[in-house]
Amino acid sequence: MSSLAGRIAAGAVLAATVGVLAGCAPSIGTLMRDSLADSVEDAQDVLWEYRDQMVEDPEATVAGLDFIVDARGGADTGSHLYTLLAVEEAGDGVALTLAVEGGAETGGGLWYQQSTAVTCVDFVFPEAAAEIRTEGAACGDAVDVASYDEVVPFSDLQVRETVTAADHPPPICQCHSGGDCDCPGG
Repeated sequence: MSSLAGRIAAGAVLAATVGVLAGCAPSIGTLMRDSLADSVEDAQDVLWEYRDQMVEDPEATVAGLDFIVDARGGADTGSHLYTLLAVEEAGDGVALTLAVEGGAETGGGLWYQQSTAVTCVDFVFPEAAAEIRTEGAACGDAVDVASYDEVVPFSDLQVRETVTAADHPPPICQCHSGGDCDCPGG
């Protein structure tokens, strides 16, 4: 085999290997949607510990949470993981509308890709039940959608729609010798 034919064969093998490896990797869109779904579920988890306070006094509770940026005044707050768009109090509970961000990076060098997305979600805190329901919401004008690569409808994400106490069991109680113990049975 001549050296030119050898180089062509090596190039073809390299191209085929790169093609196969690139075909096996998840797409940037899939990674970005997974990140966005994780961000929504992280919000559910972090809001769970404030569920009772949210039902009692949502405005004061939200004001004390440093991980939520309030965009209701119309000011451009830039890009944040959780941006508050609305608080609605009804007779049966409270709903927070949040814009939730996600993003992903893949590859490197010539194959580097980056993508960001936002979804808008109502986190509903019913007064009569120890749960948080999660529903899709309209983003409206408060979110600068041009700063994201994609606005993903909540219904397109694979997330829990209801979070209950079963999703957040109490920590295991452990007592140490010589210390105070709040465990049942002492």
